[in-house]
Amino acid sequence: MKQVVITGASSGIGLATAKASLKAGYKVIATARKTEDLARLQQLGAEAVMLELSDEQSVNAAANTILHLTEGRIDALFNNAGYGLQVAMEDSTWQSLVEQHVTNVVGPIQLTNQLLPAMPKGSKLVFNSSILGMITIAFRGPYCMSKHALEAAADAYRLELENLGIAVHVIQPGPIEAQFRARTLATLKQTLGVKSPRLNYQNHLKRLNNPGTTPGTLPASAVAEVFIGIVEGKLRNSRTLVTRTAKTAAFFKRLLGHGFHKVARKAEPVNE
Repeated sequence: MKQVVITGASSGIGLATAKASLKAGYKVIATARKTEDLARLQQLGAEAVMLELSDEQSVNAAANTILHLTEGRIDALFNNAGYGLQVAMEDSTWQSLVEQHVTNVVGPIQLTNQLLPAMPKGSKLVFNSSILGMITIAFRGPYCMSKHALEAAADAYRLELENLGIAVHVIQPGPIEAQFRARTLATLKQTLGVKSPRLNYQNHLKRLNNPGTTPGTLPASAVAEVFIGIVEGKLRNSRTLVTRTAKTAAFFKRLLGHGFHKVARKAEPVNE
């Protein structure tokens, strides 16, 4: 039985991946932050572990628990947990930037480092990034920075772990059905506080408040299918784009190079 660890499994991509992994017959160790989410994961048949990536002690405790539950053998680690600070760069604060990068980059790296000794030859280290780990658009700067950094970390792991036989993969979703937008809006409001921003947030706020979905949005199961394909060895690419929107944006980024700035200035190609 394959043993997989999935972080951020309370909803969206993480929950869909946990369900798909259980269906595939894997032993699933899934993390979440809230008691009710942990209880739901247990009801599904997963081993649920509390993890707050912004807290070093929580990361250490979760790692120890995971190593115990897996008896020191992990076939795949899916670093999925994270959130989006989608605010203009000039409105970002010291604390908000620190929290974004600790949760999206530092926490996953430290968890990975503690679990790597339990990952044998043939295991898979998977990072859930975003098309925003490849492109940058307005009012997403801090989030884009964190995903660019996470992808750089994945590349470093790939180079360093190749001789050990551990494959490193990055998934780059575009618009996916999830609760991502609600937390993004809450984080934006908390960061701005009572401040009246100099830049015009009208279109950005309209998008975040819109209960509908962007054309081309796929269910979270689309990412779960990619993860299963990686674990089963059917998908071997180091990076996998998910959704037509992500593939189109990546194509024009490669085609236009620095000229992509003109496209990014006029469009909001993703609905993270």
